[in-house]
Amino acid sequence: MSQVRKEIWWSMCGTMSCFKGSACYQYNPSKAFSFYRTIILLKGAKHSSGTFLQSVKTLCTTLAMEELSVIRQFLEKPYDLTTLEQKLEWQTEAQRLDERLTNWREEFVAIVFRMINAERDHAPRGEMEPLITLVNCVLNMAILVLLQQMAPFPQEIERGYEPWAFATTRCVYACENLAAKVRRIRADQLDSQTPHLILPMFAAARFYIAYSKALDADVPVNLHTLAFTLHICGQHWPLAQQYETIIRAAVAEHRSPISQCVLPLEFYDLRYSTLEILSLLQETAQKLNL
Repeated sequence: MSQVRKEIWWSMCGTMSCFKGSACYQYNPSKAFSFYRTIILLKGAKHSSGTFLQSVKTLCTTLAMEELSVIRQFLEKPYDLTTLEQKLEWQTEAQRLDERLTNWREEFVAIVFRMINAERDHAPRGEMEPLITLVNCVLNMAILVLLQQMAPFPQEIERGYEPWAFATTRCVYACENLAAKVRRIRADQLDSQTPHLILPMFAAARFYIAYSKALDADVPVNLHTLAFTLHICGQHWPLAQQYETIIRAAVAEHRSPISQCVLPLEFYDLRYSTLEILSLLQETAQKLNL
């Protein structure tokens, strides 16, 4: 792993990410609160000004320690998806993990609105607090990381197994949910957002592009929402600017065969997580900006 990837990976780990491709985070059950224990504690707490943010941070910690780490561990297991038996085994476990994420999201939404309503200094649009927005987007990114390799691929990419309709549906849902959340961020709120938000946005944009190319369809309107938000974020964070450059290039050559595209084939191959090809994409963005 390159130094740049290590820095970004540690940055994401510091917030909540424990995805495929790194062993830098070791889950220690003895130090972790279970999510449901956290929920019970928060439901019984009397929330006042200042406790809301700390409660959300607690939920962020449980997401990283108990949910995303499980996905990382699953994706590190060797499966031969070209064999029917192992593919079915993989699908069964992946669907179970997806259901686990869905249950976590439902509990998270319920407790967040409970905390918002319990705040003495109740603020409008409390559900758009930066950490809450980040949790929502990382949950959607988790679905993509888990299932995107089972979505349809562009014709020029061979993988030896058929796409899985369940995975495709869930990935499209994750992208739509993420884009809807991002669309609700006002321009004057972007300055207060965490820079960790740009990776989930780019992961969703990348899926939209690869999936649309696989279907030989136009890119969706939601992609433009994500690209515009990355453009605004790029005024503060160089990585967002690089991601926007990649997206604009992909849209410009959307109807071209991959072999004729300036973007590397790995960008369209959803078996690679975004973190795994981050250095390659950064190099490409730098060349495009020359």
